[in-house]
Amino acid sequence: MDKVEELVLESETNLGSFAFTDFFPAGLGWVIDRISGQHSELHKAFARLSNFFQHVIDDHLKPGQSQDHSDIIGVMLDMINKESKVGSFEVTYDHLKGVMSDVFLAGVNAGAITMIWAMTELARHPRVMKKLQQEIRATLGDNKEKITEQDLEKVHYLKLVIEETFRLHPPAPLLLPRETMSDLKIQGYNIPKNTMIEINTYSIGRDPNCWENPNDFNPERFTDSPVEYKGQHYELLPFGAGRRICPGMATGITIVELGLLNVLYFFDWSLPDGMKIEDIDMEEAGAFVIAKKVPLELVPTPHQW
Repeated sequence: MDKVEELVLESETNLGSFAFTDFFPAGLGWVIDRISGQHSELHKAFARLSNFFQHVIDDHLKPGQSQDHSDIIGVMLDMINKESKVGSFEVTYDHLKGVMSDVFLAGVNAGAITMIWAMTELARHPRVMKKLQQEIRATLGDNKEKITEQDLEKVHYLKLVIEETFRLHPPAPLLLPRETMSDLKIQGYNIPKNTMIEINTYSIGRDPNCWENPNDFNPERFTDSPVEYKGQHYELLPFGAGRRICPGMATGITIVELGLLNVLYFFDWSLPDGMKIEDIDMEEAGAFVIAKKVPLELVPTPHQW
């Protein structure tokens, strides 16, 4: 598990690092990246990630493995083995590793980071924590054995808490780069065609022109608000918008909602002995994604009905 976590952090660090090829003409940037050693580090990091993916694929290909194709790797291997085509497009092992990379880097770590930030903010705001847990338990009832996806539609306040967490702590502070399709002018700045554009969703979520008291954690701000995270409102863009919106948005939000609903329904949470709310460290760390620099420490106690 530690090695997997190292691979994730190494890959995300390389993805979010400054690259000369992004800011200089292709030839010059490529030469500088070679001289600085960045190209070599990037190649080594993703070679290790590719080797990990190959190990997972090999496990699926071992004789005697179940052929029920219950996961995406099994489904895509079946398409490769049958030389399936979508139109003129043929699925290959490179495509499989690309999908695995999306799931591995974006589909797992981003959700975990969001849940940690949500629990951090709830620990810092006992009023919100109490209100949320009361709503969850009153809505779902006592001694529920298992949380299901059907329960997600019943807990309205949880959705507000997650939206507020996305606003203050988007997993990726910068959306995937865009490229301008034509010359344009924005707020007096001339931007040529084919310019790479970075959208800072972190700053947008804390912009006082868009949000009242932007640095406060206040889920109630989304009560009866039309603003949501699905790409139609540019004040809140944790998943991006337009044709390049995150394709795993539905899966990602379901993972976060189910994870939080489970830990908040079944457990009560408190700070370790001797620790106060003001002792919770909010320092951030990361490049491609922004996580807590200091791990969150909370004490779970099974809820007594």
